[in-house]
Amino acid sequence: MAFDIIDPTDFLSEGRFSEEKFFPLAEGYDWSKHTGKMVLVRGCSTILPPWVFMYITAQLAPYAKSIRYGNEHDNVTVFRHAKDKDV
Repeated sequence: MAFDIIDPTDFLSEGRFSEEKFFPLAEGYDWSKHTGKMVLVRGCSTILPPWVFMYITAQLAPYAKSIRYGNEHDNVTVFRHAKDKDV
């Protein structure tokens, strides 16, 4: 599977997490470029507050086909667009 990858460390400032720096970087990010795509949000490389992953998921949900957490070989689906769910 080919994923669009988002690495939360891209939202760090000088290698450190700062809430004051995170929001301007996240607000300036073009979430719509992931429209209709399967997105993988990398985790585990840096300790971040759990709400960072929830915020990223909330920003992606209107656009992404699916959202997974983890890495390319071991990941968990946390969101799947309603039209793509097996009913």
